[in-house]
Amino acid sequence: MPVKLQPTSVIKLRLGIEPNGRVEHYAATVCAKHMDKYVPFREGNLADYRIEGNKIIYSPSATDYAQYIYRGISKNGKPLNYNKDKHPLASSYWDKKMMTAEGTDVIREIQEFIGR
Repeated sequence: MPVKLQPTSVIKLRLGIEPNGRVEHYAATVCAKHMDKYVPFREGNLADYRIEGNKIIYSPSATDYAQYIYRGISKNGKPLNYNKDKHPLASSYWDKKMMTAEGTDVIREIQEFIGR
């Protein structure tokens, strides 16, 4: 019995693993959910985000200062101190901190999604 192979692009599309496909969208959603507790905020602008394809887009009102908060350095080049009383896990490089702490869970959730 002959075996008919599908092109890689067809297989990727069927699985949802093509660029900007449903798996990348789901991965961004899972990462945003897990990162939320690591994202510093004072008034909540960085806590407001939306998912577009495989990207997490933070509130447009936060874009002028988000890069400084992400790096943990003020516009003047001084280190930022995050309010740990109200938001104990808040830190700079929150995506990296989240993946270090919760990366295994994130990967498991994405793998379960692909396996459905």
